[in-house]
Amino acid sequence: MAKKKKYRSSNRSYALVAVMAVALLAGSFALGWHFGVQSTRFQGEILLVNESNRLAEDYVPEGLVNLYQQRHSFRMASSEIYLTRETYEAMEKMFHAAEEADMNGYIVTSGYRSYQRQAEVYAQSEPGKAQQPGASEHQTGLAFDVTVETNDGFESTPQYAWLSQHAHEYGFIQRYPANKSDVTGISYEPWHYRYVGVDAATRMWKTGETLEEFLARN
Repeated sequence: MAKKKKYRSSNRSYALVAVMAVALLAGSFALGWHFGVQSTRFQGEILLVNESNRLAEDYVPEGLVNLYQQRHSFRMASSEIYLTRETYEAMEKMFHAAEEADMNGYIVTSGYRSYQRQAEVYAQSEPGKAQQPGASEHQTGLAFDVTVETNDGFESTPQYAWLSQHAHEYGFIQRYPANKSDVTGISYEPWHYRYVGVDAATRMWKTGETLEEFLARN
């Protein structure tokens, strides 16, 4: 009988340890979800990156794919452009739909940039033309730049007009709209698109909110 009591006592001890471990893991998950990766702000599943919410130097998104090696309905300025797979798949659907609507000629010029690469871009750019390393959305792998062959700005093209009306249907927002630099901290960039998911993108498209404004309200 003594041995049986000892056995049950051990079981109770193991059960207590298991419960404590689960509680600890749950608490850690909750804290991690609240503060986000590298203490960068998350709201739901949307990552906010800007001057006030920076990524760590060693942050690298999971699941990056080389766009050149994937099926694509767009042209590329380089064979070394990467995005997260989810972003690529949504972008491919979007540009395929554009192609079906006889809206062709999109050229993707930039995708994921490492912290180190962004530091190089920042050093080579005029003041106010590039984000500091850690503050760039390109490091997330969720954003890309696009253009077309034109003698005018991208914003004057029918391809831009199509994106303005349809990008949200595939989960993308124009991240830095006109007349919103006081909110985003970045001047107008009609070529820069960010993946946030269809629901959030559609809601922002309807309200005209920036990502900062949308996250502050939700």
